[in-house]
Amino acid sequence: MAAMNIFLVEDSVSIRRLLVRRLDAMPGMRVVGEAAGQKEALALIRWTQPDVVLTDLSLASGTGLSLLTELRREGYTGRIVVLTSQDLDAYRRACMDAGADAFYDKASGLETMFNDLGELQPAAAAAVDARPVEALRDGLTGLYGEDALSEKLGQAAQAATRDGVDLAVYVLRVPSLADVPKGVVDALANQVAQRLRLASGSEDLVVRSAVNPCAFVLTRVDQAGEAAAHARHLGELMNEPFQAEGRDYALPAALGMALFPADAVAPRSLLTLAEATAFGAL
Repeated sequence: MAAMNIFLVEDSVSIRRLLVRRLDAMPGMRVVGEAAGQKEALALIRWTQPDVVLTDLSLASGTGLSLLTELRREGYTGRIVVLTSQDLDAYRRACMDAGADAFYDKASGLETMFNDLGELQPAAAAAVDARPVEALRDGLTGLYGEDALSEKLGQAAQAATRDGVDLAVYVLRVPSLADVPKGVVDALANQVAQRLRLASGSEDLVVRSAVNPCAFVLTRVDQAGEAAAHARHLGELMNEPFQAEGRDYALPAALGMALFPADAVAPRSLLTLAEATAFGAL
């Protein structure tokens, strides 16, 4: 059974943790992205095309009402669910008029919302199956497949929470590999991965994708500033020339980064944000 992809728009990390935990425990549910504000949410929803958008009305920037209005204006046909503490009839009417499919009160409607989502899963699964596989969302090869990678990220997030540290996930895209001779692509891609491994710690994870030459680097950091410094270091490493068959190759790279728990709490959400940034979707 295919998963129902859900995108969360909520500025409270604690509430996102609660929602992710409950949704992950439900068969067929998969949180593919998270955002705290309207602008980022719009960009990431365009990127992921989820089956369901679950949004609060009060966001870090913008509003849930403006978000759902814009999504419907752009032609988004998935289900939009509003979960809010502002359970007033005026808000409910405004959201339903703007195109919301459901409206729930955080204090009293959580269980009803989860039950309703569970009943929708079979229909959403057919829609998932009809969509093409894209970029890094499926078909990862190398050290780990997507499910194994998400499991590793989940384990790392639990350990980071236990130890009181942050987690940084990077996606490195090397578009120039598409322009080099086919005979040296693998050699150069392996050099990229090896260089990243050398720059990473013993507990970090590096994965190469055969679909689009990319690498995931997972790093435990004590604070966000360390993650930014590591990102700069990775960029500097990529600026150094690579060699294959006796000649130098310049491989400029685009780097995306996501922090746990500040940016996202679900493993796939971390990957989505870092990937979307690397591919210029944000």
